[in-house]
Amino acid sequence: MIQRLQTVYLGMIVVILVLLCTMEIIDYMPVVKDGTGLQYKLNLFYFNKFEKGVLVESKLQIGLIILTSIAIGLSSFVIGMFKDRKKQIKFAWINMGVLVALVVAFLVKAMLYIGDFQSENMRLLSIIGLSILFFTLYLNLRSIMLIKRDEELVRSADRIR
Repeated sequence: MIQRLQTVYLGMIVVILVLLCTMEIIDYMPVVKDGTGLQYKLNLFYFNKFEKGVLVESKLQIGLIILTSIAIGLSSFVIGMFKDRKKQIKFAWINMGVLVALVVAFLVKAMLYIGDFQSENMRLLSIIGLSILFFTLYLNLRSIMLIKRDEELVRSADRIR
């Protein structure tokens, strides 16, 4: 049914991905001795590099935008397939693959753009942003488990009849 908890989880994935397109997932300030004041900001849309508060470089993340759009579309599609739980499970697994690809692609982009990346130079919001990104994987896995449980419940009710 559409009122089930897995619908809430999949809806949360959509909301989280939309939020991560606008907020900085990684906000990184390396400690340098020459006082250049570098700051790197990365979200699912843009990579921005600042020197002393002035924007020096900005790159649009087309691959991440495409993966995010696919994940949002698949999550919405899985919500709408509540009448056919077997197909819903298959598409939820495909959505899991897209989410894993999104997380891996994001981390690869972060490592490529920020050459001397060290976790102690990340700001607190970066830790929260990365945690939220990984939380989408948990939400998708949890929704798959709940869809399977509903399918088993329907099968057991059909056997009793």
